[in-house]
Amino acid sequence: MSVIFLPGLPVVDLGDDPTDLVDVTDLVCPGCAGPVVDAPPSGWPARAGRPPEFSHTDGSVLCPDRMGRVPEPVEAAGLRYGLTDAGAVASLDEARGWSA
Repeated sequence: MSVIFLPGLPVVDLGDDPTDLVDVTDLVCPGCAGPVVDAPPSGWPARAGRPPEFSHTDGSVLCPDRMGRVPEPVEAAGLRYGLTDAGAVASLDEARGWSA
């Protein structure tokens, strides 16, 4: 294997800009719109692999999607709330392409 060094300044990935971080209090579970914490779910089995980074405030895993995958939390500002006869429902903004 050979290594190539290019002259010039290093490339900076602005996608990892720390000023773009979102406060965990602004995040919710996409399945139930409940608050989340930045801690792995309690009781995550080692055989299941690396635990998710977020969980519900009671320590349970975030609500799985239709495929059974554990989702990432979403910003509460990206949710749209509506009242129905059955109660309040929440879905992501249509611009993101996901709805409950």
